[in-house]
This record gives sequence, C-alpha cells and structure tokens, in this order.
Amino acid sequence: MKQKLGWILAVFACFSSIAMGQTPPASGAQDAVGLVCAVKVLPDKAPDCSSLKSIVETVTRGCKNNDEKAVAVYNFMILSHYHLNYPSEPGGIPVLKEINSYGWSLCGGLHTVESGLWRELGWGWRYVGWSNPGHTTVEAQYDGRWHYLDAFLKFYAWMPDGKGGRTIAGEEDIAKDSQKLLNDAFVLDPGRKVVYAKENQFDMKGETANWQAPAFLSCGDPLSGIESGVKSRSQAGSPETWAGLNHATGTYSTDVNLAPGFCMENTWDTDAQTNAWFWATNKTYPHHTCPAHKDTRNDPAYGLVLEPYVNSKPARSYGVGTLTIAPDFSSDAALSACAVRNNVKYSNKAFVPAESGKPGSVVFNLTTPYVLVKAQGEAVGADTVEVSLDAGKTYKPVDIKDFTSAVKVDGAVSAFVRMTFKDALKSVKLVATFQNNPGSLPYLSPGKNKVTVSVADPKALGQNSLVVTYAYKVGSRAKSFEQLCDQGKEIAKQHNVKWSDSVTCVRKTFAAKDLPATFAIDCPTPKGEYPVYPRMLFLRREVVAPNAAPSSLPADVVEPKSATSEELKELPIPFTVGLAQQEAAKPRTVKTMQIPMTYLQFVSDKGEVSTGNGRVSWPKTPAEEGKVAASMVEVVGDLKAMPTKNFAAARLMVPVVCGHSSAAEKLGVVALSSAPEAGKACDVKTLTDTVGSTVVPKQPEDTPQYKPAKIFAIDVTRALKSVAAGEAKFNGFGLRIVPDRGTDEGYTVRCTISATDPMVLEVDSFTE
Repeated sequence: MKQKLGWILAVFACFSSIAMGQTPPASGAQDAVGLVCAVKVLPDKAPDCSSLKSIVETVTRGCKNNDEKAVAVYNFMILSHYHLNYPSEPGGIPVLKEINSYGWSLCGGLHTVESGLWRELGWGWRYVGWSNPGHTTVEAQYDGRWHYLDAFLKFYAWMPDGKGGRTIAGEEDIAKDSQKLLNDAFVLDPGRKVVYAKENQFDMKGETANWQAPAFLSCGDPLSGIESGVKSRSQAGSPETWAGLNHATGTYSTDVNLAPGFCMENTWDTDAQTNAWFWATNKTYPHHTCPAHKDTRNDPAYGLVLEPYVNSKPARSYGVGTLTIAPDFSSDAALSACAVRNNVKYSNKAFVPAESGKPGSVVFNLTTPYVLVKAQGEAVGADTVEVSLDAGKTYKPVDIKDFTSAVKVDGAVSAFVRMTFKDALKSVKLVATFQNNPGSLPYLSPGKNKVTVSVADPKALGQNSLVVTYAYKVGSRAKSFEQLCDQGKEIAKQHNVKWSDSVTCVRKTFAAKDLPATFAIDCPTPKGEYPVYPRMLFLRREVVAPNAAPSSLPADVVEPKSATSEELKELPIPFTVGLAQQEAAKPRTVKTMQIPMTYLQFVSDKGEVSTGNGRVSWPKTPAEEGKVAASMVEVVGDLKAMPTKNFAAARLMVPVVCGHSSAAEKLGVVALSSAPEAGKACDVKTLTDTVGSTVVPKQPEDTPQYKPAKIFAIDVTRALKSVAAGEAKFNGFGLRIVPDRGTDEGYTVRCTISATDPMVLEVDSFTE
C-alpha cells in the first residue's frame, strides 16, 4: 500500500512540475501508469535550454576564461532574441520562460535575461542607464572589474590588457578613452552596413577569408551612439527584476511530461497569419522590426544557424508547436492518458462509469513548457467539457471544437480539460497549439550530431515506447567564404545556398531498458561544396502504447544517408565564433595600375541628361520625393587591362569640384546593372545598393570651389574582384549621394563632380 501511494504521489509531482506548482484534485484519482516525466532530446552542439544553469553550461563549454564565457553568453542571447517591445504577463515572466516561449524584448528586458545567465555563472551585474540616447544597458562583474556586452545594440569592445592579453571593456573604460577603444578600434563596412573591429574584419588574409570576424551594430546603430551613451550613463543598481522579467524561475518548469497517446512537436517556422501567438495588449504579431533579417545576415556565429530561415518570414518572428493528446482506445492503456479519473473503468474500447447511475469523468492535462495560444478537439461520448487554468480548483464549460479563448490567457502554459459522460467516452483528441522561441530549440548542425535522449525515470515508460522524430532539410553552399568575401556578400544571407526539396526524417523508438540513449544524425555536404546548417522542420516526442502507431510522417520523406559523393563537413560551435585574436596580416608587395575612366553624363529621375559638371543629390525622406532630384553621374571605362590574377584592391579616384556648405556628405558608388547609353536617362531610383563610399567634408567658407578639383578615393575592391574573376560584367559606375544622418546631420546635401578633370581607377595587384 505504501509503495502504491508513493507512486501516485510521484505521478502527481511530475504533472505539477509545469502546472505552476499545483496538482489536479486527487479525489477518486487512480495511478496514471505510463506517465513519463522530463523527456529531453538534445544534440551535442545545441544549447540545452531546460534551465538557466544548463544554458550557460552548454554554451560556454570549451571556453578558456571568463571573457570567452561572456562572449558565448552574448552570442547565445542574439541567437535566441531580437529586439521588440516587452512581452508581459501578470506577475512578471521568469527569464527561463521568456527564453523558451518568447525571445523578444526591449533593451532592459534583453539585458535582464543576459544578467540572469551571468548570475548562473556566479558573476555580479549592474544596470546602467543612458540618457543620450535613451537606453538601458547592463555590465557583468568578473575578474575584479566590470565588462559591457550589449545584446540589444549588439556590441562589445576589447581592452588591450587582462587575462590572455586582453579583456572586454566596461562602460567607464570606453568613456575614458573612446578615441582608442571606439573610434580608432572599429570601422564601418559600407557595403555590408555593419561595424567590425579594425583589426578583425571580414576580409582576406592572404588566401584565406577571415570569415569568423564578429559583426557589430548590425541593426544600424552608429558608433557615435555608444560614445555619447557611455558618457551620459548613470548606474541603476543590481535588481533581479526589470520591466516584468524576473531572474527567479519560480514554479515554471521546462519539463516535457508525456503519457501514452501524448505527442509534443516543436517547430522552427510558422505562418505569421495564423494568429498563433501571445503578446499581451498587442494586436500585431511579434517580429523583429528591422527588416530583411538585418540582424542575422552578416554574423558568422548565430547568423549561420538562422540562415536557413532568412526567406521564410519577412523578419525574425515567433514559432509554434503542438501538444496532441489522442489516446488509443483499443486497449486499457488509454486510461494512462488521464491525469484524473473519477468513477471510470475501461470496457469495450471505451471509458464507462464504474458505478452505474453515476456519471464518470476524466481530466486531461494540457501542460507544456510553452505559452498556449490555441486549443481545439473532439470527444465522442462526452456530455460536458470544461477547462481549468488553476490546476483543477475551478472549471468553466467550453465548446471542445475551439476553446482557444479559455486557454490563451495571461501567458498560461497549462490547462486541465475535464470531460464528463453518462454512457461511454469512445474517443478523444485534443490539440493545443503553443508559442515557442525557435532560437531556443535543439537544432542539428552540419556534419556529425550525437543526440542524447533521457527521461526522469525510464521505468515509468512501462511497456510503452518513447518515439523521437527529427525532420529537416539538408543544404549546401556552392561558394566558399573566400568567394563570398571577394564579392562583398553577406555571410549568412543564403548567397549560393540551396536546401533539399525532400524532407529527411530520423525516427528512433526506445523502450524503458534503452534509456538514457544516444543516437547519431549525420547532416552531409556534397563533395566540392560547403556546409550550411540544415533547415529544421520539427522535433517530435511521443509516448506510444503497445500495438499503437506513432504519428504519421510528412509525405515523400527520405532517410538520412551519406553517399560516397558526400562528406561530413562541420562548422565551428557558434557560441565561441569570433574569439580568436586576429594576427596581423603579413605585408605583401603590390603594384598599382591606373586605368582612365570617362565621365559619361549626369542623369536624374526627372529625365535630365547633361555632360557638364554633375551636381548630384538624393531625397533623404519620403517628403522630399519629387522635390529633390535623385541624380547621379555615370562613369564608364575599358577594364580589359585590369589584372585577373593576384587582384588586391581597387579605388575610383573621383574629382570633386565642391561639397556642401552646411555639412559633410557621403558620396557613394553603385555598380550599374546595364551599360548606360550616351544622351539617355536611366531609372536612377533603382540604383540604391552602394559598393563603396567616402565622406566629402563640409565645403570650407574660404574655398567655395576646389580649383583644381579635389580627388576623393572610393574603395570599389569588392565590386571589381568578381569582375576580375570573370563572375560579373562591368557596365560602369554611378556616383550618387547616400543620405546618412550620422554624416550629413540631416541636411539635404549636394556634391558637384567635375566633368573635365581626369578620373582614374587605381588597381592594386600582388607581385608575388
């Protein structure tokens, strides 16, 4: 008797672990044999998001010092988060729940999550507010000093001291020496529109691309904002709660608890129009408001993990999953699917009242680690269906066909569904849709994957089976990082990448004696191509009763196989990408060739064409459209003499007659998509992607015009490397103004290009 009572208590403890610390009513309950608690499936290279402790342990493995751990946590933060207004729930949200269900917040919220992870490392933390611009940051305290890593702006800086010869700077360090630590240390990549450390850029080091260089400020924030921010900072203490996010996990749990007939499926993608999301008081679906995956496409760490989904949605968004409860009524194992049974027995493939004349009732536990956003189902033979959000204390009747409104409340992760019947309950199917954060899910990596499957107590599986299924699409890249670098392309924007049309499925079935278990999944790359992360579709875990069948697979699935034409190529673990200190490039001797270029004509979107000096301009706001001309100077030349081997660099030397009298301006170069025709205007407004730029300073008052014209060099290396390699055709260049508030201070600026002074293209090539 004592043994049976202990089993019942253990079962209810399992259910309550993610039911906000409460259990369903025990009156009349029978033991739920077959309930399997804490089902975990984890590939060896993915983060374990089941607890804050497991996150920091898995993302910092292999780190040699605290600075490396700080960067690993920072990389995890950006993999799993994007910036958007705060999520909210009554009483606040544990950061562990925010990581698993949401994945978005404003600066203070993101930094509460980050500091919650630092707390698990035993570090101190403090919030630091900026008044100019308004911003909430946080610093970590380790190794006897403070360190600033901004998961919102996506920035950190190194100081040339500390363990390992350097350490991550604190805000006070940057404020004291912003020239050295910011302005002299970082550089804007005008083509990719991100900031790199000056000594660690995505460029060629000899014959090898420095592709692991971290990209900073990838959402477009300027370095000047960092400088003004740290100089306007004020400390805000070290609270464990900020803006409704709490370090403490409380009663929330990430345990996945499954009984026979239960199937939980997480997915990495979603249709943003399904309304399967929870964001209190907001009517717009959650998504990163910086468009076109601006935050991921240049990053060599988390960006490559997220690259498979760049074209799947208009921006980073939420993901969905489902918990399905569909007991197999062909045997009495179906009783194990019930959390509570009152006056119920199994007879003739149905649940019937154990004592005639009295109704029977069963309770099913729709509990997940994730926020519930939809619910529907069917139950043949149920007279009433009710839902409880307070672990069975109170119930209210619902329409089982759609009871979304009953569960999509205050970020609920648990709902009990009670069905009462007078005669016989013959079948049940409940489907709860939940919101999960795709950035926290256990993804697969290119190459070898070792997947571990574990549960709290394997004996609880009994004679049932645990079935685990991964579904994904393998991919590959046709060009190397060196080729992407030469062409000035983003590293994680699906350039020259393809994923299979067919879905690969790996399904493994485990008995109690098999657990814990490991199995391998290989994600191969065709020979001669380069590895990319697979496009993850779903991870499914289900407990299947004897003689019952697991859920069906997608149509036309294929099994994984490594053919002789494929290799198990790998990419580095993303969390420590970018930590290696860049060695200074060995000097190489170059020779310079000058190729004459021809000023063809000035053109504008108003149809103007002129061969005189070109006074170029561009509207800086929509209000200026039609009032300020979009104009450019077209430049052509014969590049047959340009070297095709040992190409090093190229600069267009532009003669400028005068800049603007009120502000500096950014003068950019675009590569023309087709050869221009003399005397004929082109569609100027379509030529927006610059391949290089320079700053023309404010025109001196005592020099209204440069005589002779002043020469400005614009780097066009990336545009011409692909031409030199025979991968692109040169049609000419366009010179245009690039509005940039950080340069032109918001003025509508103009720049005059000389039509008569010589214009040349300088091309460097290596001599060895």
